[in-house]
Amino acid sequence: MSIRPSQLVIRSGTEADSAAIGRILADGWRQAYSSFMSRAELGPRVDPDYRAREVGAWLSTDFDPRQECLLIAEQDGKVMGFLAVRLGDRNDVGSVAQVTLLYVSPDKQGQGIGRRLLLEATEWLKTHAPGPISIGAFEQNPFRSFYEAIGGVVVKQVMVRVDAREWPVVIYLWPSPEALQEGIRARRA
Repeated sequence: MSIRPSQLVIRSGTEADSAAIGRILADGWRQAYSSFMSRAELGPRVDPDYRAREVGAWLSTDFDPRQECLLIAEQDGKVMGFLAVRLGDRNDVGSVAQVTLLYVSPDKQGQGIGRRLLLEATEWLKTHAPGPISIGAFEQNPFRSFYEAIGGVVVKQVMVRVDAREWPVVIYLWPSPEALQEGIRARRA
């Protein structure tokens, strides 16, 4: 069953969302990365309780609402997905902000939730960072074609350490929040 846009609520995330975010994050890592990362590398990253504690610690101590935005997609009180964006050029690609996390519950994918989260994030970005936007994805991530489909251009590859091993991550760039919005809307057409 597809979610109608009017049924989905996008709101700011809070520390109270840690368990739901942790569950979706763990499920997302299991789904997207288990085809190329070993069980040992995935380790606690696929444990919802571990992830919930990790997210709770981030939101209670490190989260800075002047520099970051956390959005939750919710229907009937159930969290379906989330997105985090942070101001700054984390990978030296000329961006003013980076979407650092975008995950949708595996059983809710393909229903436009990720697009809705990104569209809402672009509104925040227009106010806080009206310039180039980047998103990074593991090169082997089978879902990264979504970023190309909404107009992202690969501008760089970086290596990211997960425990003892480094993995290639590709960085996608959009010239502005408006360009990201246009790419998302064109994808729906």
